[in-house]
Amino acid sequence: MKFAEEFKKSTRAHILMITNHGMHHWNIIPGLPDTGGQNVFVNEFSDALANQGYRITIINRGGYANPVSGEMRKGILYKDENQRIMYLEDGRGEFISKEDMDAQMPALLENLKQQLKEEGSKVDVIISHYWDGAKLGILYNQTLSKKKTHIWVPHSLGDVKKRNINSTEWDKLRIDNRIDNEISIIQEVDQIASTSSIIEQSLKNDYGFTGKMLFLPPCVNSERYCPHKIADDHPVWEFLEHHGQMKAEEIRTSRIITEISRTDSTKRKDVLIKAFTQVQQEFKNTVLVLTIDRQNSQLYEKLQHLIHASGIQDHVIVLGSVWDELPDIYAITDIYCTPSVMEGFGMTSQEAAATRVPVISSDLVPFVTEYLLGDNVKALIVNGDETQVKKGTGALVVPADDIDGFAMALKWLLSNEEIRKEMGEAAYKITIPYFTWKNIVNAFLTESGVNAYPERND
Repeated sequence: MKFAEEFKKSTRAHILMITNHGMHHWNIIPGLPDTGGQNVFVNEFSDALANQGYRITIINRGGYANPVSGEMRKGILYKDENQRIMYLEDGRGEFISKEDMDAQMPALLENLKQQLKEEGSKVDVIISHYWDGAKLGILYNQTLSKKKTHIWVPHSLGDVKKRNINSTEWDKLRIDNRIDNEISIIQEVDQIASTSSIIEQSLKNDYGFTGKMLFLPPCVNSERYCPHKIADDHPVWEFLEHHGQMKAEEIRTSRIITEISRTDSTKRKDVLIKAFTQVQQEFKNTVLVLTIDRQNSQLYEKLQHLIHASGIQDHVIVLGSVWDELPDIYAITDIYCTPSVMEGFGMTSQEAAATRVPVISSDLVPFVTEYLLGDNVKALIVNGDETQVKKGTGALVVPADDIDGFAMALKWLLSNEEIRKEMGEAAYKITIPYFTWKNIVNAFLTESGVNAYPERND
């Protein structure tokens, strides 16, 4: 109650931060449906804004129980006197995918208006995320007597996704409906912040956007994600032992390949599992650590079947929620690998890089292709033969869905300890200190003009 009273009495400017889909919380559970990098981004972005003198209400759809903790996602959850999450209810007490969120907008809008009106809260700035957050922000802005500045952060775009996935998935993912919404959103918002050059180029080339664009890439909490020593008796070893078939000492003496992301077909976890199967035939002393959440039961069963059918189950550790353990998992990782074909930026690659871990990724992860590769990009040469795999300063990049390419890249790095260390060090220096929230948010506030009113005037 103390935080609630202090929040309401505050003279700080009030930012409405709308991240409508996924299961938002102060402690994000990676792997839950529609829950991942965007949710982490919003929390850390909000924290940086609070440090600059703002107060923030994060908006998220609720009205149903958290599938892991059982906690009801409703009401208001305060972090401190300047940050809170407000859960909206629409009468449907169940999870709804982001693709199906359009139909919920009228009810979510009414609940948002009701909650803010009941406590007498005024809003100074709207910052929305993804198309569904933007649409709710636009609808709310239209109800105000004087519209507020609305900045949209797309994170990804329908046209980009359409190019990166099979056409058989377009209808299921409502791609054309999403693109129509995005075209409309561009006409209504005041400013757009791109998280990568891919988003910026798509806005210009696919959507015809000609206005000024802000730059707001995901950044790293360098206090949470940083290189640090893990002792032999650290709890992370027992944590991994509990989730796999290997003893803690076996894991400690193995080379660890890690992948962390939500459980979605676009993350191509199957590609990594198949590539690791090839790696295991040659490098017995390796273990694959990856997240596969049971909530996506169909994909969970499919991937588990693939692991067992490949005969690598003794060397694969499947994790669900790893928020608390994640920094330590990165710290013991030898190679971070993501075959994902749909990334707005690539936050987990960035977190790994900030922990001095070399990265292997598909050619569709912007942070890796735009930053970790560096300027001196070469084709990887194995036994005198040039491959399609690109070798850069802090990463190797493999063509999307190229199973053999990922296997080759993994084997090459596993064979070269000195190069692993060099690439990890380079990845770290590319990431820190440039991609820290303080640096990026200061520039964002100046460019957007939001910095003009850190305190309320009315």
